[in-house]
Amino acid sequence: MTDPNTSDRSYAHSHAEHARRQAVIAGGVNSNVRLAGTPVPLTFASGSGAYLWDVDGNRYVDYAAGMGPMILGHNHPAVTDAVRAALDTGQLFAGQNRLEAEFAEAIVGALPWIESIRIGMSGTEMDLLAVRIARAATGRTKAVRFAGHYHGWLDPLFIDMSVEPEPFGPAPLTAGQSVAAAADVIVCEWNDLDQLAKALAGGDVACVLMEPVMCNTGLVAPAPGYLEGVQALCREHGALLVIDEVITGFRLGLTGAQGFLGVHGDISIYAKAIASGFPLAVLGTTTELLAPVGRGAVNHSGTYNTGVSSLAAGVATMRQLIDHDPYPEIDRVTRRLVDGLRSLGGDAGLAVDHIGGALFQTRFGTSDPVSSRADFAARSDKTRLARFLELLQHQGVRPTGRGLWFVSAAHDDEAVEATLAAAGRALGGM
Repeated sequence: MTDPNTSDRSYAHSHAEHARRQAVIAGGVNSNVRLAGTPVPLTFASGSGAYLWDVDGNRYVDYAAGMGPMILGHNHPAVTDAVRAALDTGQLFAGQNRLEAEFAEAIVGALPWIESIRIGMSGTEMDLLAVRIARAATGRTKAVRFAGHYHGWLDPLFIDMSVEPEPFGPAPLTAGQSVAAAADVIVCEWNDLDQLAKALAGGDVACVLMEPVMCNTGLVAPAPGYLEGVQALCREHGALLVIDEVITGFRLGLTGAQGFLGVHGDISIYAKAIASGFPLAVLGTTTELLAPVGRGAVNHSGTYNTGVSSLAAGVATMRQLIDHDPYPEIDRVTRRLVDGLRSLGGDAGLAVDHIGGALFQTRFGTSDPVSSRADFAARSDKTRLARFLELLQHQGVRPTGRGLWFVSAAHDDEAVEATLAAAGRALGGM
């Protein structure tokens, strides 16, 4: 049996590739989320189904899933075939293509609370568009967001995740951010209705922006009645509710967290899982709220919006999710994996947070439910989690670096068995 403390895996080629990149790319990565790879940010050669291979030939059962997009698994034939066919027709036309209507019809048909959409490339820009629409609709300027949630890396909405914000104080920023842009952001604690009520009482809030389930800093469910309370407060004070389903969309079932939890936003954001790894994002809302965008009064632009390859991937992905309904099997596999990890890790203090659907969180701490970013931090041993994830990698299993796991339609019982065996060895090596 392989000793998980002394992996026989080589990462020599990843070390070499990283050194080559560092000479010409700042930090050797192109997203700061990837800086913390161990023993080096890995370089991958290929992916298929539930598996990834790095440039050293190491295979991984992949639960990072491109940070969420690979709901069907890597290199799904329906998606890759559609993209190959689309490439023969062109890439960008500085105009429309026939796939736009087909994709939009699939989205609107799947999500009953959406009447009309706009398409972009990333969740970041769709979140910014949502705030712009809300400001235009309400005539107000401020946006409420929550500690531990993520809505992109750009100045108007990004805050320093490593700092605990003061309620109603200035948003904590990273170096180089615009203080002026952040002045319109109010940061509240998740699951605290009283705090949100105080934020809205000033009457200058255009929108409340949230993940329906906190995913970026641990997996934290809304408390019973919390989403309903937020929705009622928004209606009382005339603010729009923007629900960011970039992560949860199409992972908590076809209708995402809003369908799963039964509370709908005025504006909804989707990305990641809608296009199997191709850059595509959606803002959906009512025809009325999008009308100012449609007549050009509220600006939404972008050279690469609705690129042919991305739309082809989006249509193919949506057709697989709608026509073939992989969710019962994804749910079964996920629950088997969650139950297995709980059984293996209980004595070692491994907690597994799972609300439902194709994602869950591992952490070391009490198994009691957590309710906020601060609560998650207090009940999580980051050092032990980092060691566990390192040992899992040596055993050929790869969740995300923060302990969030994404399950795909490609994961099967064989992958689960391999994962649980690797987890057992990793826990034994801690």
